[in-house]
Amino acid sequence: MKRAAVEAPIISRILRQARARRDTSDIPGFTAAFGSRSAPGLTQEEAAKLAGVSRRWYSALESGRRGAYSDHFLQAVRRTLGLSREEWQIVYRLARGHDPAEAPASPLTVLLPDAIRELVERSDNCPAYISDHRWDVLVHNARMGEIFPWMGYGLNVMEWALTWPEARTQLIGWEQEWALPMIAQLRLHAEQYPDDGRLREVIGTVRADPTARRLWDSPDLPSVTHPSSDRPRRLYLPQQGGREFNVRLVALIPMDFPSCRLMSIFPA
Repeated sequence: MKRAAVEAPIISRILRQARARRDTSDIPGFTAAFGSRSAPGLTQEEAAKLAGVSRRWYSALESGRRGAYSDHFLQAVRRTLGLSREEWQIVYRLARGHDPAEAPASPLTVLLPDAIRELVERSDNCPAYISDHRWDVLVHNARMGEIFPWMGYGLNVMEWALTWPEARTQLIGWEQEWALPMIAQLRLHAEQYPDDGRLREVIGTVRADPTARRLWDSPDLPSVTHPSSDRPRRLYLPQQGGREFNVRLVALIPMDFPSCRLMSIFPA
């Protein structure tokens, strides 16, 4: 008698299909990390590295095995594989047993003047976003979303840049050119806003990452605690393969909203 085939769990079908269809050119830094690819699709090993875990741990999720999967890991898988909203909700519910929580919104979002919001959203030629003093993004335009797709998921700037594996793939010279200056900024705000609960939460998330915690305690933190427009930084962009781009970060403070910062990116 033939044994009936065992049907793959739903989570397996979703993740395998998403991994097979994933366009690697949409992943900034993929070519530099893994080489050029003419056909779509990620291997399990590549998906695991991009999500910052071992292949064994990623394979456990994809095979539908129960485990203590963290929000951080599941969110990384979501963006690595480009899951749709419906796929993400199913995967999260099956992995954690409940629906995913929405990203926390800054209370300053509703206070942002309409004129400033429109300035950012209607700026077609210049990638731009505004964040509060906790680095929660209040508004960003489509051009910025093309450079940093994670902004569409409501992530905090510091948490993404300092703890997410994909940041270390996209941002060239991550530790020296990006992480150390950003940690210097974060430490300054920690002293300026010692009673801000949300800021403490962001700092806690950053310090929970072993590499970021080591840099937090570094004696070589830069003294300049804002992005210097005179010092170009390098990064990879979606749809540009392994080509490196030099950019300048220009930070401005709106006079009628001084607790926030408008950030723009220009070619160097």
